[in-house]
Amino acid sequence: MKKILIIEDTVSLREQIEFTLRMEGYEVFTAENGREGVRLALQLKPDLILCDIVMPEMDGYDVILSLKGFDKLFSTPFIYITALSERKNFREGMELGADDYLVKPFSIDELIKAVTTQLNKSDNLEKRIKLQIDWLENDFQSRVAELKQEAEHQKIMINEISVAHDKILEELNEKQAQLMQEALRSIETNVLLQEMAKQLQEELLKNGLPDNYRNTLSNLRNRIRKRSVLLNNWTIFQMKFDLIYPEISTSLISKYPSLTSQDRLIISAIFTSLNNKQLSVILNVQPASIRKYKYRLKLKLGLDKNEDIVQFINKLSREVKNK
Repeated sequence: MKKILIIEDTVSLREQIEFTLRMEGYEVFTAENGREGVRLALQLKPDLILCDIVMPEMDGYDVILSLKGFDKLFSTPFIYITALSERKNFREGMELGADDYLVKPFSIDELIKAVTTQLNKSDNLEKRIKLQIDWLENDFQSRVAELKQEAEHQKIMINEISVAHDKILEELNEKQAQLMQEALRSIETNVLLQEMAKQLQEELLKNGLPDNYRNTLSNLRNRIRKRSVLLNNWTIFQMKFDLIYPEISTSLISKYPSLTSQDRLIISAIFTSLNNKQLSVILNVQPASIRKYKYRLKLKLGLDKNEDIVQFINKLSREVKNK
C-alpha cells in the first residue's frame, strides 16, 4: 500500500483529501503545518507528498528545501496544493523540485489523476538503465550457452557424419549470414550502451545531487564502461566466427602470437565486411581512429603500409581452405 503524506493547514481541505485518498486505497498521514510535515516525512518516508504553499511558520517552499536535502527523500514525488496562480510561483516551485501542482479549488478527479501520475513515475533513470543492463547480461549468458551447445553438436557431426559438399556450402552460407546479423546486433547493442552512459553522465553533471544518488549513477556508468559489458556481444560474435572459420582463427593464433583478442576481433570483423564506421562502434572511437588502428595491425601482421589488410585476410582464408 502506497503511503501519502498531506501537509495542509486548512482542516476541512486536509480532511477531504485524506478521505478521498483513503477511499482509493492509499495509506494516508496528515500534518497541519510545515514543521510537523517535515518531521513526519523523515519518519515515514512516504511515497508521495501533497503540500500547501501558504502556511504559517514554515511555508511549502521551506518544506521542500528541507526534505530535498535528505537522500531517501530526494526522489519522492512532491505535489503543491496552492491558491496562487501567478506564473512566478509555479516557476519557483518547479525550480525547487516540485513535480506537479493542484490549484484550489480542484476536483476529486484532478486530485486522483495527479497522485496516480506521480506514483506511476517510479521508473526513474537508474532503475530503467539497471533493468536494461541486467537484460543485456542475461541475454549474453543465454546466447553463450547456446553457442557452446552448437559447437558440441558440430563436433559430433564432423566425427560421425559425412556431409555432402553442397550441403556444407549451404550451411556455411547460412552461418555467414548469421554472423553478419550478429555483428549488426552487436553494433546496435553497443550504441544503446553508449547512449545510456551519455544519459548517466549528463545526470551526474547536474548540481545538488545527494551523495547516495550520485554514487548509484556512478556505479551504473562504471558498470556500462567495463570491458566485460561493452564487449559481451562482441565475445559472442567472435565465438560465432571461430565456429564458422576455425581454421582462420587457429592460423592467426599460431602465426601471429602477438595479436590481442581485440586484434583478432577486428580482423574477424573486417573479414565479415564491416566498414570503418561500423568498426568504430565496436571500439567506441571515431572512424578516423580505425584507419590508424588498421595501420598498427598491419605492422603486427608484417604487411607493407600500402598492402590491403582485407586482401591479406582473404588470401589467408584461401590458403587455409586449400590445405
